[in-house]
Amino acid sequence: MSDYLPQESRSLTKKMNAYLPPEVITLILRRLPVESAVKCTAVCKSWYALIKDPSFISTHLHRAAALQDGLLLLSFIEDSETERYVYGLYRDNDAFEEYKQLFLPFKLSREPVIVGSCNGLICLARVEEDAWNIVLWNPSIHKHFILPEPDLPVACEVYFFHTIGFGFDSVSNDYKVLLILSDGETEDFNDVWLFSLNGRSWKRLTEVSPINCASSIYSFHEVGIKVFVNGVLHYGMLSPMIFAFDISTEKFFVINVPETLAQFENRMSLIKYEESIALVARGNSPGHKELWVMKEYGVDSSWTKVLHSVDENEELNLGKVVQVFDLRKEGKLFLSVRRESRDHEHDCELAVLDLNCHQREHQKQQLKRLGGTNSFHYLFFGSYVESLVLLDKGKEHIVAGAV
Repeated sequence: MSDYLPQESRSLTKKMNAYLPPEVITLILRRLPVESAVKCTAVCKSWYALIKDPSFISTHLHRAAALQDGLLLLSFIEDSETERYVYGLYRDNDAFEEYKQLFLPFKLSREPVIVGSCNGLICLARVEEDAWNIVLWNPSIHKHFILPEPDLPVACEVYFFHTIGFGFDSVSNDYKVLLILSDGETEDFNDVWLFSLNGRSWKRLTEVSPINCASSIYSFHEVGIKVFVNGVLHYGMLSPMIFAFDISTEKFFVINVPETLAQFENRMSLIKYEESIALVARGNSPGHKELWVMKEYGVDSSWTKVLHSVDENEELNLGKVVQVFDLRKEGKLFLSVRRESRDHEHDCELAVLDLNCHQREHQKQQLKRLGGTNSFHYLFFGSYVESLVLLDKGKEHIVAGAV
């Protein structure tokens, strides 16, 4: 591999390997940004093996997550007529600058949606009448892995409902995709399948549901309300409860919500709250919204209401709150707001609501609009970190390929 390097670089590499202990070289390589680390795999065979080792990839990830400036992964429909999907990374700061636009390395008959993102790995999916197209993609290293189709007992068009979840199993250092299907006629699940990236295969889960609720999972009816946190996938329900799946134990369980939320029934959606979860409850009146957080994950008694009737406050001039995405520890709530005007009748824009400011007198300063992302509709919003995940697996980019 070093034969492709200039003579001067090959000589320097030999000197480094000769005079620096292996552990020092490892420490140096761990400090490199993703792009530089990938380039270093071409230096020599020992560096190639080191950087592609799963333990190195994991250690590099933890360091990057702690030191990198925060990034946000967004997906949105730019125009209502063309329905062009845009995927991009933005800096998680007050300026909210675009970091880079992402371009898919494959083509489908329709644009895929982002199912989720963990450790720099993005799960994309587009279900057609005759195929399940699911891809794991790391844009930072230009690699993706196309999942094989599960061996379903019937054709995919038979299933009336489906939902796809994505998460990381920290116990086995594995990335998994959960596929839940229902024909819409029976109350119980028809099929539940789990894909393991380490095993590169699907398996059918037989003992799954503690309740009969296949047709009640809100995720069947709306995109983007699955939340992965603490190694658990969470699904909003049409009934007042949260359905959860532990990625490591591969078991389902239920999280209870406050009894007072029963009045909202099918008008609740899930968002992430640091290392826990939160619920946005929508009342019958257009402006009635409540925000509840589970302050201590897994403890039912820790549910706390932190906001009431978001867009009834005239001082905020919020317009119509379309979606609520994320709640930060410092009390910042990310949401999209729809503005109606002659030129842009249904455009949305991202905004941040400062809940801490909401509790003070200066309420006019609590809403901040984020520039550069006006769109017709937002599809995905989440944190992102550049990583080497998938470097030891997957394919190189196939720019003109097809799944």
